[in-house]
Amino acid sequence: MGAATTVRNAFIDTEKPMTLSEIAALTNLKASEISMALCHLRKNRYLSRELIANAAGKGRKNVWQYQYHADRTGV
Repeated sequence: MGAATTVRNAFIDTEKPMTLSEIAALTNLKASEISMALCHLRKNRYLSRELIANAAGKGRKNVWQYQYHADRTGV
């Protein structure tokens, strides 16, 4: 199974918006694989994203939170 399919299934199973670190915890994929899958899904308008404050408190101040859409409604 490809990374894009794995990431899509993670969104479908959880039914909530997720950050890259949350996706990594669920899928056991490398960050680069997740990033490429998110880019692919976003380019095909299945994902929208929003910049949020980092809940972990470490590292970056803001991170992207991705929302999956079953139809191509993402912006």
